[in-house]
Amino acid sequence: MPKSPITELPPDAVEVEHVVLTEPRLLLRLNFLGIIPMVAALVIMALYWSLIAPLRPSIPPERAPLPDLLMIVLIFVTVLPIHELLHGAAIAWVGHKPRYGMKLDKGVLYATADMALFRRDEYLIVALAPLVGITLGIMLLLWIAPNGWVYWLSLGVILNAGGAIGDLYAVGSLLKYPRSVIVRDEEDGFRIWRRG
Repeated sequence: MPKSPITELPPDAVEVEHVVLTEPRLLLRLNFLGIIPMVAALVIMALYWSLIAPLRPSIPPERAPLPDLLMIVLIFVTVLPIHELLHGAAIAWVGHKPRYGMKLDKGVLYATADMALFRRDEYLIVALAPLVGITLGIMLLLWIAPNGWVYWLSLGVILNAGGAIGDLYAVGSLLKYPRSVIVRDEEDGFRIWRRG
């Protein structure tokens, strides 16, 4: 269990970075950069499948129960809320109360904790929880999934990886700072403070 949660900034805290992930130019850049983790996830899932396919039995049915377009929609609308629920679970794990919402004008769902402060490493856990959780969860599920679902579950990992680009951007931003910084999550970004 982590240390007790931080609820107030130290009096000598100085804001060193404020990132708004939904700022139009950054959002556009992140959408293009999202291709990188998608390709990485595609390669990882292809390699993983090539390793486990010969080891697992063939599990009927051989086809997914829905037409392809509906399967894409199903995977998309399933992965997005699970992604945010995993952020929320990590927020709760470090001692804060998660709140969920959406910004339809920006096309994003979010999980945050109002006025909550995080130690750098806690925020790294919050940021990476969906990417790691969904990827590992689906990798385990592939051992028992019917053959017709393998492709679609793998697509869920790939879409989630692309959608995690904002989380990966946050991780990259935070790793530039020492472990002593404090982070406030916001609906559409985050702020970083260091001790004066």
